Amino acid sequence: MSDNTLQTIGKLGLENLMSRANIIFTSGYKFSGQLNTDNLYKSFISVLDQIVKFEYQIHHQSQSDYQWKKSGPFKNRFLTIKTDDIDEEFKNICSRSFDLLKEANHYPMLLAVIEPVITKDAEENVFIIAQLSEHAHCDAGSSELIFNKVIEHYNALESDDHTSAQKILEGIKDLITLDSEDMIELLKQEHFNHQDNVDNLMQYPVADVGEYRLPPDTIAHHLEEYKKRIRKPIIQYFDIQLALEKCRKVYPEITKNSIVCALLAKGIYKLNVSLKNKPKEHIISFKMVSNILPKDLRDKYFGNYISFIPVSVDGHLSVEDIAYSINERIKEFKSTQLNLSIFSLVEDAVKASEVGSVDEEMSFIVTNWNNYTFLNNPDYLSGCQSIKHISGVNIEPKDTLGALLVNRPVLVINLSPDEELCLSYFPSLRSDDETLQIAESMEKAFADI
Repeated sequence: MSDNTLQTIGKLGLENLMSRANIIFTSGYKFSGQLNTDNLYKSFISVLDQIVKFEYQIHHQSQSDYQWKKSGPFKNRFLTIKTDDIDEEFKNICSRSFDLLKEANHYPMLLAVIEPVITKDAEENVFIIAQLSEHAHCDAGSSELIFNKVIEHYNALESDDHTSAQKILEGIKDLITLDSEDMIELLKQEHFNHQDNVDNLMQYPVADVGEYRLPPDTIAHHLEEYKKRIRKPIIQYFDIQLALEKCRKVYPEITKNSIVCALLAKGIYKLNVSLKNKPKEHIISFKMVSNILPKDLRDKYFGNYISFIPVSVDGHLSVEDIAYSINERIKEFKSTQLNLSIFSLVEDAVKASEVGSVDEEMSFIVTNWNNYTFLNNPDYLSGCQSIKHISGVNIEPKDTLGALLVNRPVLVINLSPDEELCLSYFPSLRSDDETLQIAESMEKAFADI
């Protein structure tokens, strides 16, 4: 591998971990209108062919010993599917995601256009563009960037603006994955105090009262049983307009993300009290996935630049008060750059082969996939109307190290333009029943608002 290629691909310990967790996440964008499938194909292939990193795969020896090696040739990166039920087919694609990547010779990103079987009575053409991404190569923010660039390129082709189309490709070619140490130095602000952050982290109260995480000594057994199961994503939809209004009437400044996370925490709390007979007063602790890159750097750096922030709230409080507490926690970790410290700690742990040595007492993980370019732009896809953003995930951990990263419920949230929330779940290593119980409790939490 040349020095230039090495710099383009970079080296992040988190990406080695993600290669063991073996996660494929799928974003689905639903539109109505007429799609030029030929131009979308051209745009997708043209954009992805600029990304050198996608031509390489991680070869893992141990936590601290891994290399990126050339892969290929690739095929079947773009799919078109005709179906009677596009929503059901989206779920099928999520279930078959590992087979689809295998058919592409393990290329780490695919695009699938899911279209209805058109009849003469159809008044409008509603379709889904599904983007499948392998987490070892990029996080949700980087995947979103690529999708947005594909759409920008497509829109340029649709308007015969070949100059703009070429500029988009040149910009994608400049994307690099900066090594973790260099990224940490780049992001450090003047007030950053890593040791203070570590001390505060050690003192922060956390608890998994409902015992959702799998103990490390049980993971090997659960992983073997998990491999025998057929997985199909569980996806829920909620109108959060009333929740936004009620919470912001009390606390006008709180974000949508804080309000949604408060409802998730309340859902877990209700399950603890009603089904697990836990005391009415207890804390709910979870990990919030935080993007460490500011928006202006997302267009320059590509990879897994995320950290996992512990958040604890009093479950018996009102949703409004829980949302306020979460909002304050977010402001705190952003102002102190605690998220950067946690990113650094993970990278250090990988180098020392220490990941998995600490059993973290948190009940679930939540990650936000909101695509604000899609949400804020009514003309996002040329000639089409945006309807909603949906999501689904599949996992096939390669070993106990990978399973440790997903050894508790993982919830994915993303919004559509009409304030509809899509809530999807990683498959549970413990059992599908656990996920269904959580989903039922979420229904109650959202209904009670």
